[in-house]
Parts: sequence; C-alpha cells; structure tokens
Amino acid sequence: MKICVFLGPTMPVAGARAILPDAVYLPPASQADVLSAMTIHQPDAIALIDGVFGQSLSVWHKEILFALHSGVAVYGASSMGALRAAECQPYGMIPFGVVAGDYMNGRLTGDDEVALAHAGAEDGYFPLSEPLVNLRASLAAARAAGVIDAALHDRLIAAAKARFFPERTRDRVWADAGLTAGEAARLDDFLVKGAVDQKRLDAEALLSHLSGLTAAPRPAPFAFNASHYFDVLYERDRRVAHDGNTVPLSEVASHAALHRADFAEINAAALGRLLTVQLAAVVGVTADPAMIADEVRRFCAARNLDGPAALADWARRNDLTEAEFAALMTELAVERAMRLWLIGRRYLARTTKPVLNELRLRGLYEQTAADAALAQRVMELHFGDASQQPSATLEELVVDHLANSSCRIDAPLENWALESGFKDALDLRIDLMRAKQVRDLFRQLAQEAEAALRSEETTP
Repeated sequence: MKICVFLGPTMPVAGARAILPDAVYLPPASQADVLSAMTIHQPDAIALIDGVFGQSLSVWHKEILFALHSGVAVYGASSMGALRAAECQPYGMIPFGVVAGDYMNGRLTGDDEVALAHAGAEDGYFPLSEPLVNLRASLAAARAAGVIDAALHDRLIAAAKARFFPERTRDRVWADAGLTAGEAARLDDFLVKGAVDQKRLDAEALLSHLSGLTAAPRPAPFAFNASHYFDVLYERDRRVAHDGNTVPLSEVASHAALHRADFAEINAAALGRLLTVQLAAVVGVTADPAMIADEVRRFCAARNLDGPAALADWARRNDLTEAEFAALMTELAVERAMRLWLIGRRYLARTTKPVLNELRLRGLYEQTAADAALAQRVMELHFGDASQQPSATLEELVVDHLANSSCRIDAPLENWALESGFKDALDLRIDLMRAKQVRDLFRQLAQEAEAALRSEETTP
C-alpha cells in the first residue's frame, strides 16, 4: 500500500518516518498538490496533516473530493488536514484525532486555531508562532494542575484568540493577558514539561494507525461534478515528474511554445481538434465503441505499440491515466467522424481543394505539383492503352506501393480511400495502377541506363 503524507511544521519528517517508514513524505499541501501527488505517486491513501495558509493558495476541497471519487482514501488530522476532514467528511474523508474531532463537533470553528507562522523547508519548517489548539490544550493542562485558575485561563485564551496567528507567541499572549511576573514564571516553568502539542499527538496517532493497515479503505462512491475551475487546476496546475524533476502541465505547454520550431502547426492542430469536437456536439456527430476501438488500433500501429503493456507504458510516459487516454481516443474518433461527415457533404469535390491549400501553406505544393505533372505526362506517352494496365489485385497493388513509397495506410482500404479524397476503393485502385506503371517504367529505364554504362566500361 502506497501512502503519501503532507507534513511540515507539525512534526519533523524524521520522527514521522520512525512511525511510518515506507510513506512518501511531501511538503505542506498547497493548491493542486493533492492532484499532483495522485499523478506522480499514484497512492492508495493520502494523509493530509499540514497545508499552507497565507503564502500560497490552500489545498482545495475539490481536489480532495476528486481523490476520494477516484478511490483514494484521504485522512485528515492536526492542522489543515483537520480542517479539510471536517469539511469533506460527508464525502468520505476520514477525520482523525482530537483537533479534527473538535472541528467536527463545533467546539472549534476558526481556521486560525491550527494556523501558525513557520520557517521554510530549508530550516525544517521550524515553528515561529504557537497554534491556538496547542495553547488551548497546554493551558487546560495548567489549569487542571492548579498552576492557573479559571479566570486567568479564560483571560489567556481571549488574549491568544485576539492575536493574529503569525504573532501568536507565548510572551506576547502573556503580555496581552496582563500576567504578573510571578504568574508568567509559574506558567513557563510548568510548560517546560507540561505543554501539550496536540497537533503532533494527533499526527503521531494517525501515522501509527496507517502503519497498522494492510489495505486502504475504499471511499463510498458519489457523483463528482468537475467545474471549469477544477478543469483549470487539473489541466494546468497539476505537476508531473520527468527525469527526477517536477513541473506544472502549463509550463510544459509554454516551453513547447517558446522552444519548438513546429509549435504553430502543433497549436493549430490542437485547437482545430478542440473546435471539431465542439462542433460535433452541435451537429450531433458521435463515435461508437467500434470507431473508438479502431482509433486505438490506428494509434498503436502508428507508434509500434505491440500490446497492452507497451500501450500502458506509453500512457505513463505521457502522463495520461487510463481514463484520460480513453478520452483522447474518443476525441480522435469524433474528429475522424466529423471529417467523414464533412467529406460526405462535399460530394464530388471531396478533399481536393483543402488538401491543395494545405500543401501550399506548408510549402509542399510546387514540388508535389511538378511530380504529379511528370507522372501524368508519362502516363499519356506510355500507357494510353488501357489493355496495358496491370492485372494485379487491389491488395497486391497496395503492398507494392507501400514497399516502394513513403505512403502509409493505417485503416481498411475503403475507409482510408474515402478519408484520403478518393471516391472509393475502385478509384484508389486506378491511381495505384497508374503509380505502379510509372514507377516500374522509371525502374526499367534506370536498369537499362545502368546496363549501358557497364557495357561502355567493359568495351575496349
């Protein structure tokens, strides 16, 4: 079972590893970090303990719900985890510990109860202020021990609550509460050993619980409604790992825009597909399971992916889940269905004009036109008699053409012919025969020229 733990100032990672050694320990969670952990580590369970509050956007409820919807067990304790667990418990997040329980029963309500200022990762997230939940627990212990009375306890809690959480230190709270020197000294002496770090206690309890599990509990299913803003988070802010480094998906796209010479074509194709899929929804064009399966076969054949394991490895290297790959294949199938829909409405005009325009835009038209004109002239001069046409079958002509050209046919001939601008397979056969005749003639002429040169070389 793989477990990801988001941990920071609540306790050192070294202490956590002593309890749960095999977990993946990650810094305090910020927005998109849960989604990133799911992509990079694919955990069975997530333990959310610490999360950022003010310096970055906090971990979003929606990504926790997505994790639960995806079958990942999500626990929350101590700090940000306790807050989110109380809020997401109706959807299956598991609250753990005293702090989470106090949020659940309404004894605690403010986010500032668990918030604190702390140093950065390079300094081990060293706490720079006192979490109010820890002060509450420590002051309750001091009251129970008779170090402070009820009135002073309440005054101290009120003073702590009035302080902005980054400024919530013991000396400031003591001063705000008006403690005498004697009262402050007695309280400080007690807290040397009697302070209660409730956040750490809850974190340790959760890690101990997880260490005893052999399998993560499966959250109960519920309907997950992805919003536009969730899609933005998932499609742009989620991080992926490559060569030991992580990067947001949006940065991958930006890098391509700034560094790939062919980005204009990539961007045009991407937006064209998106537009086509959107238009398909308007005109009612869909792709059935057989069309999607055919698209998968074409996709695998084009990339020499010879089985499920190879396909799964490709998807992993391209940061696609099984569901995302299926969605991509559906897009491609719908795009192809839309092209067939369009071709059918162009009747005899078929694809000639748009293909020629694309050749022009890519700088390929002149050479292609010259090659086609030469082939046409050769046909007129040498093969005007229809009786000279080869008697080969369509399949034989296709095999010969693929072996002697850079053409690639990745679908049944009827389908490929229609998609490529031919009227039907018979129309395709006529052009394949013409191509073979011209090719064979050029080969024959080349052989004759080579033989003549050899003859000249051997003549005394």
